Amino acid sequence: MANKSNYDTLITKLDQFIRKYYINKLIRGSLYTLGLVLALFLLFNILEYNFYFSTGIRKVLFGGFVITSISALAFWVLTPLTKFFSLGKTISHEQAANIIGEHFTGVEDKLLNVLQLKKQSESASNQALVEASIDQKTESISPVPFKSAIDLSKNRKYLK
Repeated sequence: MANKSNYDTLITKLDQFIRKYYINKLIRGSLYTLGLVLALFLLFNILEYNFYFSTGIRKVLFGGFVITSISALAFWVLTPLTKFFSLGKTISHEQAANIIGEHFTGVEDKLLNVLQLKKQSESASNQALVEASIDQKTESISPVPFKSAIDLSKNRKYLK
């Protein structure tokens, strides 16, 4: 029973990491979208002020502005938002383990090994041995704070 709770705790930590991953993408995407929309708005206003475009060209500029703004909003904001609420295909636990492994040395292999062992435990003949191995590896990586692999304050550089 302790094995199951250790594994469940590990999966809960991975799910929390995945949610923070998408929050990070949402923040970054919001900043990108805001910057793009503001830059286009200023560019089109400066062009119109200096060149006094005809009605047809104004319509094209406005249409381009609206299409670009909606596309940026959909791609950089709405996509991570839907994935945050698990309404689409999200990154798998294995992909999350690879991202975590980039930040914490020695964790990626153990984490991937635990996930692979759990998949094999349903079909293994020595379930007790496999579950003991899962429990041992889970306990060795349980003190690692997965959520700290993503630093939301790094998004401040995108404010510029």
